Amino acid sequence: CTFFMLSADFVRQFSGTNLPFYQEIREKFATEEPLVEVALSYADVVKGTHIETTLAVSHRWMQPDDPDPDGEQLKALKGFLNSPAGKKIERVWIDSACMPQDLPKGSRSEEDAAAFKRMLKEVNRLYLGTTVLILLDLSYVSRFWTQFESWMSMQFATPDGLKPAVGTGNERHHIVCIQNAASQATLYTKALVDSWADQTPEQAHCFLSKPDVTVTNQKDKDGQLPKIKALDVTVQGAFSEVARQIEDELAASEAEAARAEAELTAWETENDAKAGEKNRLKVAARQAASAVAAARLAKEEHARAISSGVVPAMMKRAEAAALAEAEERRAEEQRVCREAVDRSRREAEERARKEAVDRSRREAEEQRVRREAVDHSRREAEE
Repeated sequence: CTFFMLSADFVRQFSGTNLPFYQEIREKFATEEPLVEVALSYADVVKGTHIETTLAVSHRWMQPDDPDPDGEQLKALKGFLNSPAGKKIERVWIDSACMPQDLPKGSRSEEDAAAFKRMLKEVNRLYLGTTVLILLDLSYVSRFWTQFESWMSMQFATPDGLKPAVGTGNERHHIVCIQNAASQATLYTKALVDSWADQTPEQAHCFLSKPDVTVTNQKDKDGQLPKIKALDVTVQGAFSEVARQIEDELAASEAEAARAEAELTAWETENDAKAGEKNRLKVAARQAASAVAAARLAKEEHARAISSGVVPAMMKRAEAAALAEAEERRAEEQRVCREAVDRSRREAEERARKEAVDRSRREAEEQRVRREAVDHSRREAEE
């Protein structure tokens, strides 16, 4: 499924009070091209392809026709995007600005209505496969969509289905309290996490199906509830498909490498000579061998991530962070070492300077004593 998403830089630099609806952005900001179409499959979900670069926003519409009348949501969103946690985000998905809205009612075209239905049907992929920003206000926990989204944001995909991500290396949700919730942010944040972090799909379905979990369009709730119970099977199937894709890619690369090597061997036999490094067949064989190595590495990394209970992309991010941290430590150690060397050099130079001064003073004193002795002897001789 493909989704329209906003350029994160467009959001960071947007000067208005609140984000326009999708149709207005499409028509009035065409030259900036802020909207991009991004494909997101369940294979991407299980691999974590979009977690580092894509942000999905979970928020409540403050009014039926305006999700953010006072701009507090946009303010919080921009604050997150400009924070260390959001600096790598390249794309943002938020329903009002990324899905064609029917406001005023009856104004949405048939084509836009079809796009809206298509994306709404697969919206679960966004909250399972991206970084999620939860804009938590006091009424957030009474709504179907927001609670459903927060639950999905606190799960991660495994070969056995969805598992709690909170407290593991797979956390990808961020909570920013807004409006009246901001005054007791710690309390409300903890309450939301405690409510949803450890819920199974069956428990989430049971809770969200209750009548006190409200929704604007009952058809949305009726359509999404059956999918909750099926999410484990959906994720398991995606893992199986990814495993098949990895095996297919490895087999194809090995077959191509064998073909390239056979062509190279035939050429060398026919010409009774070894092919040079720039020979076309030699280059092709080398490239094919590299592709096999990359495919084998991808298979090993995927298996290692699964055995470690980590989303593959999160594992790579953790490894990259560990390498960066190690590099920072090495740089710090080198800095400390340089400072120690510089300090030792300065201390040695200071000692040498003091010794030279002391030596000069001693020599001057010795000369003075000698002069006085000579003068004394001369005066005695004259006397």
